[in-house]
Amino acid sequence: MRRVRARGIAAHVRAGAAAFTCQVEEVSDEGAFLRTDRRLGLGLSIEVDLVKPGGRKALHTRARTSRVVESGASAQPGIEVQFVSINPDDQQRLAAWIDELSGLSAAVAPAEEAPSQDATRMMVQVKGLLLEMDALRDQLRERDGEVEDLRRQLATVEQLLGRRKGG
Repeated sequence: MRRVRARGIAAHVRAGAAAFTCQVEEVSDEGAFLRTDRRLGLGLSIEVDLVKPGGRKALHTRARTSRVVESGASAQPGIEVQFVSINPDDQQRLAAWIDELSGLSAAVAPAEEAPSQDATRMMVQVKGLLLEMDALRDQLRERDGEVEDLRRQLATVEQLLGRRKGG
């Protein structure tokens, strides 16, 4: 298992109803360490979309939390995830990313063409915000449905109460 530093790769994590974006610290073909202060339980099944700076398509995986690191004097908070399911095309893309990150790829761009760290960080943040916006839009649709259902229930109760008082 070759593990490399994941410069600029973002992770969009979905754990139940929660969705958040974080930075990928290290990645291998078997899992990753995600830098986040969100607390997740051990053994939790999650979905993780990995996004490379400038990339157009996320790499989708299903994963399980295998270690949780709390923040401390010498530790940055984060979660270790083990990939449980990844389709063959995404597995090949992940292997190519790892080759590129470890410097084994022959197609490494010249340094002057590489985006600056600030630009990379900004791209990661924008992608994260877009994903969070989509998740919030979905939550809003769900809430609208719940509110409409509660209004119908209230109308029914008011109608029943009105009949009792009048009867």
